[in-house]
Amino acid sequence: MTAFAKLATVQTKTTLREPAAAFFMIALGPMLVLLLGIMFGNLGAHLLGFTAIVVAIVGFVLVPVDLVTQRENGALRRFRATPLRPLTYIAANVLVRFVLSLLSITAMVALGIAAFDASPQGSLVSVLGAAALGILAFLAVGYALAALLPSQGAALAAGNVIVYPLIFLSGAAIPLTDLPDGARQIAQFLPLTHLVELLQGLWAGQSWTENWLPLTVLLGTLTIATAIAARFFRWE
Repeated sequence: MTAFAKLATVQTKTTLREPAAAFFMIALGPMLVLLLGIMFGNLGAHLLGFTAIVVAIVGFVLVPVDLVTQRENGALRRFRATPLRPLTYIAANVLVRFVLSLLSITAMVALGIAAFDASPQGSLVSVLGAAALGILAFLAVGYALAALLPSQGAALAAGNVIVYPLIFLSGAAIPLTDLPDGARQIAQFLPLTHLVELLQGLWAGQSWTENWLPLTVLLGTLTIATAIAARFFRWE
């Protein structure tokens, strides 16, 4: 087994042993689908909002809190002192979070389709591809926040202050058509809004080219956040 594979295995076990990470990254999405599906029946496009909620919580809360905590307790410094290259650690960390999040979202969508008649009119592969892009973009945001925030408390506070208004303004929890005009105008500047729009558009049978604007915004978010994380990331 290579050093990368060993590190990815260790990080997977560590993540699964952490109650908050295991719940929000893996269990939250399927649980939302199950509970709300039982309550309301056919979930329809609301299923895609649950996807965006999971992605936002992982990116804005779980990732920065976890990385800042590891930085504060010296875990990152210990990794830095090993023969492992920094890029190997970061790549394994990203891969584990990406795979776990995508598996959770795939299970959530499968549950919605199988149990609650949430049938896509478009390609399911395209929908999951958009979810994968959203996960990568918001993981990059999480790494950028971890690079900029000074402490675990600051990371937790910033994540909670950002993520809940973002969820309600983006159309993930409440359809944009139900929001006041001012809120809808603000929503157009939020990357999470564009993730919801891309997912819903592909689910409804639209093509990627028809959704060029949300696609561009998500790719831009991924690029800018990655650049910030690479520039300011600190091991201690």
